[in-house]
Amino acid sequence: MSYNGYRVIINGIMIPDNLIAKGSWNAGKPKRIVSTWKDANQIEHEDVLPNRKKDIKFSIKRRKLAEQEQIIGLFALLDHVPVTYWDDDTCTYKSGDFKMDYVPFTHENTEYGDIQYAATPIHLTEY
Repeated sequence: MSYNGYRVIINGIMIPDNLIAKGSWNAGKPKRIVSTWKDANQIEHEDVLPNRKKDIKFSIKRRKLAEQEQIIGLFALLDHVPVTYWDDDTCTYKSGDFKMDYVPFTHENTEYGDIQYAATPIHLTEY
């Protein structure tokens, strides 16, 4: 499958690439460390879960109210959020069940009957 001009669909809402802040996209599969400990020789060890989960972080750029209204549905769920994402490891789209960190909305200003939203960080972690 080829790249279709978007990196992520969250809860059925596609985030256009032009709404993702430049340089903010980070998607990987970090180790899932259960515990760390030192043996009798003071050598550190890690107990790691065998399956890695996708971790996606990016920022939605500053935007006006009209753009916020187009994407507001992606914030409706925080648990068991359906996500389709571009996977750089395989150069294909993949889908999964994710949890999303709470997203605070910050207003930079309100002028001329409109709201200017600050950039909004998004963090998705696969179950």
